[in-house]
Amino acid sequence: MPQKRRKLSNKTSKTEVAKPPPLPQCEGPKLDPFIDYKSGITFLRLLSDPHPDAQAFVFEVLIGGKSYALKAFKYYDDEEDLLGLADHERDEAPLDHLDYYCDPFYNECRAYGKLIEKDLNGQVAVRCHGYLMLSAEYENELDDRFDYLDWDRPSEEYEKPVSSRSPRRAIVKDLVLEENIWKPYIARRMLRDLRKMRELGIYAMDIKPENYTGNKLVDFSVAMTLPHFIFDVKPAFQIQGYMNEDLGAFDAMMQDQNVKTKQRAFRDYDTMKKLRSYKSW
Repeated sequence: MPQKRRKLSNKTSKTEVAKPPPLPQCEGPKLDPFIDYKSGITFLRLLSDPHPDAQAFVFEVLIGGKSYALKAFKYYDDEEDLLGLADHERDEAPLDHLDYYCDPFYNECRAYGKLIEKDLNGQVAVRCHGYLMLSAEYENELDDRFDYLDWDRPSEEYEKPVSSRSPRRAIVKDLVLEENIWKPYIARRMLRDLRKMRELGIYAMDIKPENYTGNKLVDFSVAMTLPHFIFDVKPAFQIQGYMNEDLGAFDAMMQDQNVKTKQRAFRDYDTMKKLRSYKSW
């Protein structure tokens, strides 16, 4: 017999919960909290592959009677922020809040914050409705519903009472279930969307079919959105590689999907391959 779906309240106490601030709290674009940030959430099904290397889990949910896609992020180890930075680059990096520029959750907040700021939310990428903080109670429910989901919590977190554990951070988006259509005329629209984001200083850095749904980009978990410290500390040739990464990946994606089009995002493919070799920090 299937388990009964439970709607858990997202309130953490009986006292009035203050509206959360826009995130991240640093220079640059920010994402506001979901308008119904105190509402209960009903989890319907897991949409993403529960791969242990995934940065988040995506669920179909009901909030206030409406269907959404909710992307719940795993615990992020901030020690990863320093990987790939040379000693002299670390001296110039904002070490006190490096995670604001590297954490997958904050990467999405900054990218969507820029799209909303420029009134392009839902136009060049799947619409975002804000972020939520999920109490640790949700983890227990989701583990029961979908077997065990590895949230990468450090062991000391599990020594605390559930009510004292740090919340899971999540982003609420439109629920888009349409499959991608790989046709030349749609590819042209997708490329226009990608170029528009680049004009705004949003570099997705992970263009591939599984990061699109209904032919709109839905994943910004490794995106770089200006202003970004990495553009101040890396050499010019490497920055150029970052800026052109999406173009080469877009062309490779269209080739892999057998889209017959003469239009190319990056015209000099040999140069693109050289630039992509400098992608890593």
